[in-house]
Amino acid sequence: MNYVVVAFFAFFGGILRYWLGIELPKIDLFPIGTLIANYLGCFLFSWLVKHIMVDRDVNGRLILGVGTGFCGGLTTFSSFALDAVQLVQQQAYGLAFLYLAASIIGGLFFVWLGEVIVRRRVSE
Repeated sequence: MNYVVVAFFAFFGGILRYWLGIELPKIDLFPIGTLIANYLGCFLFSWLVKHIMVDRDVNGRLILGVGTGFCGGLTTFSSFALDAVQLVQQQAYGLAFLYLAASIIGGLFFVWLGEVIVRRRVSE
């Protein structure tokens, strides 16, 4: 049953990632859609799944579905890596470096932001 739950939620995460990729096309070869999808997934996983759902003792299958399924389908290391390689292949080295740095630093920032928001909520 866990596989079905993960697959169900991953479908919607993947659809959102696909939609972001279409609606936020590359700007001068820079993959905005993938970057935003990964930022959103990092934040949602940290804030919603790791804290809100766990703290409220939400059903484990729902946490599995939203965390592993939806956030896993939304974020994508393969698209991140492919976009970075394509920038290098097109000799857009500055954009490739900017994309790599923005992805890593931004992803860490959005996980941190989720943590900060939860800590403020707990301390109030």
